[in-house]
Amino acid sequence: MFNIRPFQKNDAEYDAIAAVEKAVFPDNPETVEDFKYSDQTRNPNLMYHRLVVVHDGQIVGFAIYAQQSVSGRYHFYITVHPDFERRGVGTAVYNHILNAITPLTPAPEMLGTGCYEHKPQSIQFLQKREFKQVMRWVISTLDVATFDDTPFASLAAKIADQGIDIMPLSTLKTIDPTWQNQLYELDWLLTLDEPQPYLPKKPEFAQYVKREIENPNLLHDAWFVARENGRYVGMTQLTKSDDLTTYKTGFTGTVRSHRRRGLATLLKTNAIHYAKQSGIRTIRTGNEENNPMYALNLKLGFKDLTANLAFEKVIDGR
Repeated sequence: MFNIRPFQKNDAEYDAIAAVEKAVFPDNPETVEDFKYSDQTRNPNLMYHRLVVVHDGQIVGFAIYAQQSVSGRYHFYITVHPDFERRGVGTAVYNHILNAITPLTPAPEMLGTGCYEHKPQSIQFLQKREFKQVMRWVISTLDVATFDDTPFASLAAKIADQGIDIMPLSTLKTIDPTWQNQLYELDWLLTLDEPQPYLPKKPEFAQYVKREIENPNLLHDAWFVARENGRYVGMTQLTKSDDLTTYKTGFTGTVRSHRRRGLATLLKTNAIHYAKQSGIRTIRTGNEENNPMYALNLKLGFKDLTANLAFEKVIDGR
C-alpha cells in the first residue's frame, strides 16, 4: 500500500524527491538545490502544491499541481520511481490532483502537463485520459570538442560592422546601470515570440530578478548580450547542470528587427567557445520543432536526443 500526502520542506524529503528524479531522468534531473531555489523564488500569488507518495516509509514518487499565470489554467507533473511504475501510483495521484483542483477558484478550464517522447507509457497514460499533444520540443546535444567554427569565422566582424557589440553579463553589469531593467524588457520581448502552448503574463520585475538574474545555475560569464547603441537586442545563456561536464542552454533570441543577420549564430558560438574553454564536454538544449532556432542548432552541430511533449486537456467538471 502507498500513501499520498503533502511534501514537507525538510532536507530528508528534498533528498528523497531528488533521488526519485535522478532515477527517472538520469541524464537531466532537477537537483536538491534546484528544488529548493524554485520553492524559494516562485510567485507566492499563484497556488502551488507538491505531493509525495510513500510506500513502507519510503518516498517512491512525487507530484506537483499549480496555477498558471493565465486565469483558468493549471498544470501538473507526476514522477514515479521506475521500481514502482505500473502499480497504479500514477492513476491514484492523478485522481487526487483532479479532485483537488476541481473546486478551485478561478475554476479550472485547461489542465496542462508534459512528458518525454522516449517514455511511451507516459504518453499512453495521458492519451487514455483525453489529453492532446499541443507542442513538441526537440532536445539536442552538442559534443563541444567536435564544434567547428570555421563556417562562422567572419561573423564577428560582420556584426561589429553593424554597430553591435556582444559581451558577457559579468562585464556588462559593471558598465551599464540599467542592465537589470534592460534584460527584463528584452527577455519579455523574446518571450512574446517564443513558441509555447499559451502566452503567460509578464512577470513582475522583482520576480524576474529573483528567478532569472539571481539563479545560481545561470553563468553570468556565459550570459552573452548583444547591444546596439546601448539597446539590448539579443542574448543567449548557459546554465550549470548536475553533470559537471555538461552545460544547458537557457534562453536564446534576438529582437525582430535584428533577425536573419547572423546575430543569434554569433551569440551561440560565443557560448560554445566559453564552454570549450571551461572544459565542458556537452551542451544540452531544447527547441520547439518548428522554431528557426532548432535549425540553427543543427547547423552548429547539435544532434537530436529525444523530445519533450506538451499535453493539454479541457476541464469540464469531470
